Amino acid sequence: MQPRRSLPPDTTAMQQILLRITDGGLVAFALFAIVSISLMQAAYILAVIAWLVRLYLQGQNRQVRLPLLVPVCAFLMASLLATLFAVAPYQSLLELRNVLGIVLFYLVVNTVTAQRAIMLTRVLIAAGTVMAVYGLTQSVTLGTGFRIHGSLGAYMTFANLLVLIDIVALTHVLFGRDTHQAWWLAPAVCVLTAALLMTQTRGSWLAFLAGVVVVVTVRQQRLLLLLPPLLLIIFILVPHAVKERIYSMVDAQNATVQTRLCKWRLAWNLFQAYPWTGVGMNGIHLVYLDYKAPQDPIACGDRRLGHLDNNLIQIVVERGILGLVSWLAIWIVYLRQVYAIYRRPSPQANQAKMLVVSSLATIVAFHVAGSFEYTYGDEEVIAPIYFFMALPFLVLPPSTPPPATRRAMAA
Repeated sequence: MQPRRSLPPDTTAMQQILLRITDGGLVAFALFAIVSISLMQAAYILAVIAWLVRLYLQGQNRQVRLPLLVPVCAFLMASLLATLFAVAPYQSLLELRNVLGIVLFYLVVNTVTAQRAIMLTRVLIAAGTVMAVYGLTQSVTLGTGFRIHGSLGAYMTFANLLVLIDIVALTHVLFGRDTHQAWWLAPAVCVLTAALLMTQTRGSWLAFLAGVVVVVTVRQQRLLLLLPPLLLIIFILVPHAVKERIYSMVDAQNATVQTRLCKWRLAWNLFQAYPWTGVGMNGIHLVYLDYKAPQDPIACGDRRLGHLDNNLIQIVVERGILGLVSWLAIWIVYLRQVYAIYRRPSPQANQAKMLVVSSLATIVAFHVAGSFEYTYGDEEVIAPIYFFMALPFLVLPPSTPPPATRRAMAA
């Protein structure tokens, strides 16, 4: 057996510099995730580049963990196939970035420790709380009927980011032990929840509620009994504009509900025409006029129809059955591996549970929100989701492959 080659001193020094760049990029990513998409993207792209260069310099010494690799590769291949047969191949190719963005997941899995992940999530919570306060000032200055959006351009994106950060903050409150160092987390949950309400985004409210149920169920099921009276108190206290949005959730004639139904009827027609590889990413607006139902508005409520307000529907229309099956496989394998990690004994059980549960709850919330809008296509949302996806795998020792990988190796 040949010994591993040693690295020259100058290469080792360069690796240390790249390691600091990677770490700094991740801190900047957490800081800017809810502030600016441009700054967030620049931060994590810099971190990814530094990590990849560092891997190259390590040569034979490199060790890389690649959980979920098989379903991720299958989804990438399905997306490439959809692009090849797309109605507009070039436009579809440009949309592959939301698939390639999963490199952030592998970056976190391979470069972040569990303790460092807790620090990064608290930077994210702190930044989110500051932006929540800023958003609430918009309600004060512009009125309670205004749908706050913080420094972002879209209130729905702001709402979905608040959901993720709020759930993680709640998890840290219920599972954390260092209350003397993180006394601010409980007030942060209150501020984040208030801002989420003032976005007046109904799908995000349901997503947050689903995430809360996951966290509370794992922590202490009896706490679920507190949810109904707590929701009633919130309903009594919220402004009239928020109450109207709540009432509209059960109104089948609501304009938003009708628009979604219109889009989903159109989606069924498109799926029948392009069942296996779809129309390609970013191609719906080019063909939808030929497939809409005669009784529906020209654009189903949108001036330029592109999103179908549902992750599963959007993916099956754009990437066909092959894309949908491979995309679902990512989450099925993720759930299996996270469940196995959760049941695995850990020397720091409480810290491990906090990371695993916060990941699981945010992913559940992401999919609930994705039942009412195309959250997978929102770059501001999917990048933090890739970060949260990685958290359970940080509980494993660096040399330990994910449980499903170990079973495959044994077979």
